[in-house]
Amino acid sequence: MAATEPISIHSSRQLWIFALFLGHASCSVFLVLVNKTISMSFPYAWTVVALQNTGTIVCSCILHFNGKVLLRRLQRSQVLPLLVDAVWLVAVLMSSFKALEEVSVPLYVVIRNTVPFLTALCERVALQKPMDAMLVLALLITFVGTILYSVTDFTMRYNGAIFAVSNAVLVAGMCTYERYLMTSANLGMSAIDINFHRVVLSMPMIAGLGYMEGFPATLLELATRRYEASLIASSAFAAFGIGTLLLALQAEVSATTIQVANVSYKCATTVVSRLTHPSELTSMGVLGYCICTGGVLTYTLTRPPAKAKDK
Repeated sequence: MAATEPISIHSSRQLWIFALFLGHASCSVFLVLVNKTISMSFPYAWTVVALQNTGTIVCSCILHFNGKVLLRRLQRSQVLPLLVDAVWLVAVLMSSFKALEEVSVPLYVVIRNTVPFLTALCERVALQKPMDAMLVLALLITFVGTILYSVTDFTMRYNGAIFAVSNAVLVAGMCTYERYLMTSANLGMSAIDINFHRVVLSMPMIAGLGYMEGFPATLLELATRRYEASLIASSAFAAFGIGTLLLALQAEVSATTIQVANVSYKCATTVVSRLTHPSELTSMGVLGYCICTGGVLTYTLTRPPAKAKDK
């Protein structure tokens, strides 16, 4: 009995990790595809963002009051750094929705694959982190794949490509800035605190942008469109689920494992989008996508573990 007990505990942990990955993958794939669908049928991005963020705030508060997470009060010295993060978040959301309105899902995924490398470049400039040869090699492979796919995507619009590239650059910059907040700014806040408060601080800006596009009339219009309303409601839960499940995974597996899983999520998103949002795809485009994915895998699989970096 004693010998079988550790095996049972190990099996339970493996099932738990598998369930976390499955849930995180489902939320990730679903959110990209549902946002693409919403942007095509309900072109009021800020109304959508306001509702999604409201869902995140409500879910976070429910977990806080149930004792599942601890949300700390925002101190005066923390307002300005998080306000900058909130403005950055609004810019990321704007570029993401504009990109999804204009470009195909596979092209959006390919361009987003450059985020890890753009983040490394930002950290090199802002945080003086070193860059090794494998990182540069992976960056070149991914860049070649992205260019190859982009020139063969005949559905691509110039404005859409600009928004998609801007989104990747903004996400990389925001990741670097938030890393600075977590490691160098001495804010004394957890990742959950930062995520919650930046969303709260972004709401007045999002409300103002929503008013410019017709809010609250857009909300009344949404009330008459049950299909879009159900999509937005489900996307709010998916957005919250991504953050919550990611935190749970970070406590169970390495960051490299999560990054490799993210590559598989993007591949799954592309495959499913062929059914939900079909677009013209050439053999050269497939080759470019595979090269780009290979670059990301080269990056994630050659990263040294966190302990090795510390040493």
